[in-house]
Amino acid sequence: MTLVLCSCSKQQKAESVINDFLEANLQASDYTVSFSDIDSTRYVSDSIVNIMRAEALKNKMFKKGIKYAGKSKQYIYTRVTICIDNDTTSHTFYLTPDMNQVVSFKAN
Repeated sequence: MTLVLCSCSKQQKAESVINDFLEANLQASDYTVSFSDIDSTRYVSDSIVNIMRAEALKNKMFKKGIKYAGKSKQYIYTRVTICIDNDTTSHTFYLTPDMNQVVSFKAN
């Protein structure tokens, strides 16, 4: 018997976490997404995270009551293009350093 271990890349992990987040929090159920390459940043402060979360409350694409991960000193981010019907929007998503949860996002 041969055991094959499959380890997904960091990019795939980030995309999977964001896909799960979108599935749980987008108002629409029929959409497509594309991702930019992931990168890291230390230039997002707690106050910026709070502003992004407050702005997300106003975004009608998303459900209310989104649950986010706690804040960190560093984030992994990627730009995500979301297509719903004929409407295309771009957002930047910020993830925990271990890429297990979304911390915040903003419309670009």
